[in-house]
Amino acid sequence: MSWAHTWTGLLFGWVLYFMFLTGSAGYYDSELDAWMEPERAPAIEYSDPLPLMNVAKKHVEENYSNVTTFSIFLPYERSFSPYIRVFLMYQDGEGKTVREDMELLTDGTIAPEGRDTGGGQTLYRMHWTFHYVPRQVGEIIAGLATIFMFAAIVSGIITHKKIFKDFFTLRFSKGQRSWLDAHNVVSVMTLPFQIMITFSGILLIVTTFFLPIFVAQYGYDETTVATVSEEMFGVKPPVERSGVELPLADFSDLLDKFETEFPGEPMVYALITNPGDETSTIKFHGKIDQSIMRDTPHIIFDGTTGTITELLTRDIRNTSSFQDIFEGLHEGLFAGPILRILYFISGLLGAGMIATGLVLWTTKRRQKLRDNEKAQRNLIIIERLNVGVVAGLATAIAAYFYANRLLPIDLTERAEWEVHILFLTWLTLILHSLVRKPSKAWVEQLAIAAIAFAILPVLNAATTSLHLGNTLPMPGRPGDMALAGVDLWFLVIAAGFAYAAHKASKKHHIVTKPNNSRQQETSALEPAE
Repeated sequence: MSWAHTWTGLLFGWVLYFMFLTGSAGYYDSELDAWMEPERAPAIEYSDPLPLMNVAKKHVEENYSNVTTFSIFLPYERSFSPYIRVFLMYQDGEGKTVREDMELLTDGTIAPEGRDTGGGQTLYRMHWTFHYVPRQVGEIIAGLATIFMFAAIVSGIITHKKIFKDFFTLRFSKGQRSWLDAHNVVSVMTLPFQIMITFSGILLIVTTFFLPIFVAQYGYDETTVATVSEEMFGVKPPVERSGVELPLADFSDLLDKFETEFPGEPMVYALITNPGDETSTIKFHGKIDQSIMRDTPHIIFDGTTGTITELLTRDIRNTSSFQDIFEGLHEGLFAGPILRILYFISGLLGAGMIATGLVLWTTKRRQKLRDNEKAQRNLIIIERLNVGVVAGLATAIAAYFYANRLLPIDLTERAEWEVHILFLTWLTLILHSLVRKPSKAWVEQLAIAAIAFAILPVLNAATTSLHLGNTLPMPGRPGDMALAGVDLWFLVIAAGFAYAAHKASKKHHIVTKPNNSRQQETSALEPAE
């Protein structure tokens, strides 16, 4: 089990570290979206969704024809948006399906365009798609890494018989022993979270690996996906338009029925299919983040008569609810402010667990391979890459935010260049780690990360009016804690890296070699012989 724990954790260690760090950052995707679009108007509050629904409906009816579906997303507290978002599909003059999305103001006009940015959504998607590879390839890599992670967690629990005793043992300045203590503490501290986030991550992409099972059961043709979707998830195939034109039912009556079925549940999302045809349907969704279950309560109406054709409550219905619950746990959208902070910290500690495991492996191997020069040379490369991967990725994420503020607003493919700068920064720091001694590279890169995050709130203040001086709540001023929270987190992270750089710069061990009176100083990050 010790062997299994070591190698299952090591094989995908760098990939898992990337997934945990970008996933933790992406957990605050909506807040980062707002921070990275400072031109965005303040979020709105509304008590009646009907005017906003009618605004979106009117815009679609007056500007588009041959619409097959359109959806309306209303702003709510965690969208941090003043806009009504509309997604639609329609047939153009050549019969091709065209997809469009837009943001509308409450008066029905198109919202002014802000800067082109990837926002927090890009970081969120990056943690399982890896951005530059095809999505299916990214899901396969993420799935394999997650399976290995789960095996590493289970074997680690079995291996560490004194796991809870070790939780209370943290010895500083003891070289390899300190790294082992740190690995144990961050692992045990968030063990339930790590089990949940890993197991639920496997469930999220399990269908990628079950494709042969689906093919064996359902065959492999154009109806396979539709059949599986309907039987597993209740997703019914689209109905063709009949050609008989009938107007959509009045939204006011439908909202009253929704309120009757789900009293106190805000309606935030509507999906309209085949509008203007007798086959039309209207689907109203409640808020996704009010329940641990990923699937939201919804009602489906006949689009012309307003009759309820399907009603989904939050009751456990079938085996797909099992996946809904774990998907909800993984994404954590139901969490309130305090629990969201704990989610974020647990994600960072998960990244710390992987990072300490990677460093611990190299320190143990160095002692075992001291007489094997070739293996030592290979190990030195891994040690140096650990620096660039672990410390360098954090700075690269900071560079992503710098790019958001410093790139020209009218730059072509600006959002893509934000991501390019992230990876170019990471590559530069990996190269830096390869040409420096690990003890020096750790100090330098941890210090760079601390400085990079510490300056971000200053850069924000220099380039926008949405800085801590305006966003922190004060007497007589509500402020904006979503935006203030981003800057405050930057400062907290900077302080953490500054402390790590300080500890890494201190030489703790004085070791005397046998038959040699000369004392050798060894860095805390390089174990004594």
